[in-house]
Amino acid sequence: MKKYLTDKRNPVIFLLCVLFLIKATQSDIRFIFWIFSGVFLAAGCDVLIKHFFFHQRVFPKSAIISGFIVSGIINYTEPWLVLAVFTILAIVSKNLFRFKGKHIFNPANFALFLATLFRIPFTWGIESNIFVIIVAGLYIVYSMKKIPHVLGFLLFFSIPLMAQQINPISLVSFFFIFIMLIEPKTSGFGNMRGFIFGSITGLTSFLMFKYLPSYDIFVTSLFIANAFSPILEKLKSEK
Repeated sequence: MKKYLTDKRNPVIFLLCVLFLIKATQSDIRFIFWIFSGVFLAAGCDVLIKHFFFHQRVFPKSAIISGFIVSGIINYTEPWLVLAVFTILAIVSKNLFRFKGKHIFNPANFALFLATLFRIPFTWGIESNIFVIIVAGLYIVYSMKKIPHVLGFLLFFSIPLMAQQINPISLVSFFFIFIMLIEPKTSGFGNMRGFIFGSITGLTSFLMFKYLPSYDIFVTSLFIANAFSPILEKLKSEK
């Protein structure tokens, strides 16, 4: 068990599988094949890229997570080509946009950002059980040392909303907070950097909600926060 928990991707994959199973019991067969297709396409694409371009053999855990997220957020009644295009874009972006050997943008979120620009509808269907997400998410956040990220987001998203007498709980996506926001390689480590990263994401989410609500506020705000990664990289991580 300890060895399993050492790789922080394993609990995330387990949580995504649980959320998928919950949603699958409430949906039709198309949703099931939609998620399977997204996951296998992402994993297969990552294996091929690593093999032919980097001469590496990998078990594509990160790609599996990206496949779950992309297919779990895009409306599963969309054409299959939509799923294929944006799933592949997620994996390609991970290998294309890099800074000091690390990818800048959260791969799944990068693809979803492009999707929201093209007005592809999102349903966030994978967010099937808030209680499960919060309980598992708190463990994941603590184990990854991402508490500053979450606090920064919640403060800078919630306070402006409450100042306008809007309940932030009615708007916030816990799936976004506990799965997408804290993606290890693109959100960075260290208390100061994490808090700033979360703050940028939270404040941008509020501004998107207020001025550009026609675009997905969370996906867009995370894309913008990721764009600051080269600057935030200069902050010395606290061990």
